[in-house]
Amino acid sequence: MAYFNLAINPKDAIKLKSSGGKNSIDLTNFHPSNGKHVEDDWDVQPGDVITWGDYRAESTYFVDEHRRLLKNQDTSGSGYLTIPLSITRLFSSALKHYASLLEHEPYLVAEIELGPTDGIFVEKFGSPLPEAIRNRNDISYTFNPAEITLYVTVGRNKAYAFSLDGTKTKDIVDYIEVANEKKAAFIVKYNIQEEEAYKKWPGSLSSSLLPAGWSCQQHGTLSGGYHYTQGAWKLQGPEKTKEGAYEIAKKYYDGFGVNIIWQGD
Repeated sequence: MAYFNLAINPKDAIKLKSSGGKNSIDLTNFHPSNGKHVEDDWDVQPGDVITWGDYRAESTYFVDEHRRLLKNQDTSGSGYLTIPLSITRLFSSALKHYASLLEHEPYLVAEIELGPTDGIFVEKFGSPLPEAIRNRNDISYTFNPAEITLYVTVGRNKAYAFSLDGTKTKDIVDYIEVANEKKAAFIVKYNIQEEEAYKKWPGSLSSSLLPAGWSCQQHGTLSGGYHYTQGAWKLQGPEKTKEGAYEIAKKYYDGFGVNIIWQGD
């Protein structure tokens, strides 16, 4: 994978294949646009990144499989790079292919869209997704390099986060299999004001401790100060395992005087 910055070096960044890489092409007057063809003599490959902008990833394009320019579709809305599925599916492992970019420009890439056969599942989670999951067309996978997190979206459900640290493919499969089931939710309200309790306060309940498909997220506003914190967590997941999730939360926050309320009560 190559990254060409034509905003800085429009005359020498890209070489001519016909010269064996010795001569460059002057692209000072080249005006990029989405779908514009890249000349066959440009020494570039599908998946390469070419930028004409001097701010983050504005005016940045990918070379697609047909040697056309594909404009960056910034899903962050803040000028960062989104590597789309149409590009990452060309490679067996998107993270390996773009490793040099992620290393040298760690904050440039906002999201990497991945296919179900991408190498991330074997490399980071231990095994490939089962064929039945790979063949589904209602699931999307997105990797956030800054958070080192894989987000899995099933149908119209909110994206579910999986940390690369400690997650196994089975955890992802378990979530996918229950993602469309009827949901239940409860709120854990807390008001920690004593120094000793504040020091022991465990914070958010990790989804790895909850039944498959359950998550714990901040609910409403959070306030705090010196040895003081007040707020609420919302726990949500499949209704069939709600009692198990409730008991886990009750035990996790035991001794902190929290108030647990089923949503809708």
